[in-house]
Amino acid sequence: MKQDNDSRTRKKCLVTGGAGGLGTAICTTLLLAGYQVFMHDLPESPGAVLAAEMNKTAGEDLVTFIAGDLSDLPALREQCVPLLAATGGIDVLINNGGIDTIGALDEVSLDEFHSTQTINASAAFVLSQALSPGMKELGGGQIVNVMSIILSGGWNARVPYAMSKGSLLGLTRALARELGPFNIRVNAVSPGAIPTNMERKFWKDSREELDKFILERQSLKFRATPQDVADAVYFLVSEQSRFITGHELHVNGGWYMG
Repeated sequence: MKQDNDSRTRKKCLVTGGAGGLGTAICTTLLLAGYQVFMHDLPESPGAVLAAEMNKTAGEDLVTFIAGDLSDLPALREQCVPLLAATGGIDVLINNGGIDTIGALDEVSLDEFHSTQTINASAAFVLSQALSPGMKELGGGQIVNVMSIILSGGWNARVPYAMSKGSLLGLTRALARELGPFNIRVNAVSPGAIPTNMERKFWKDSREELDKFILERQSLKFRATPQDVADAVYFLVSEQSRFITGHELHVNGGWYMG
């Protein structure tokens, strides 16, 4: 990755869910690639601490933590106004934030269903709508939506979550078609089983059992890391993928080959 040290030409990116396992890896990777990073996450997240640590490592203030809630769509849209005014436009949007709703179909409440769709999919629409005009003025940009292997349909009790990720796939393809003439590329990364804190709910006291379950299903017999996903995201926002748009890139070790 070639780092750009000129602040006048440094590209700017917004990463939602930036303080989580995948989000932190994505923010760090883009920072090392020379981007100015805006890390968006909940006020109670460790985002402020992580941003300070990244800036200390970088030796300059290149990471800004933005406290916000993806479930509040009007407020999310309003947050874009000062961000655009301060930056002159965001070059890259990574729609990574989300929640993982688990429950049988007859157990999921309407509130849980609506919350899952709002946070995982509707927020991505709002941010794409708010930030893409600035990308047009800049002469181009990139949007990457983080999906999930869950969309493949291989799991029970995940209907709201899978549905929200399906919406992201539709958003990716429709935006790629509409924004392509403005040199804005829109793609998706679809991670498999990535060890993060979110994964703890599946293994509780027995990580070994979960690892065995996953490795039996993967073609590649080793566990991934958040960096594997971050590298895929970086590829999709870099010039190396300049002729790729509307694509869902699977990062799952050969578990699902769709």
